[in-house]
Amino acid sequence: MFQTFDSAGDPTVAKPRVALLRQWLAANGLDGFIVPRADEHQGEYVADRSARLKWLTGFSGSAGVAIVLGDRAFMFVDGRYTLQVRQEVDLDIFLIESLVDNPPATWIKDNLGKG
Repeated sequence: MFQTFDSAGDPTVAKPRVALLRQWLAANGLDGFIVPRADEHQGEYVADRSARLKWLTGFSGSAGVAIVLGDRAFMFVDGRYTLQVRQEVDLDIFLIESLVDNPPATWIKDNLGKG
């Protein structure tokens, strides 16, 4: 694999997909859903068929996590992807958080109630 500077992400994919995910959450009585970059084996190298984060958000970076709630959505990335995430993710849907300074587990503990 060779390095490229072309953006592989697509911010336009998120709106309908997040809407469908939110419908599914409501239908199943769930408050939110976490989408990691890793595959089902927690592998670092993700095949296209397992690129769930890219499918949902449009983000093509190699590190990230999305949290989708009924009324809000967040994209967690590390410092390497500060610029890329803003090009590839719909910022009207996702608020950007630091994967390092405010990891998803900490964010959940600090921002969501128990239950």
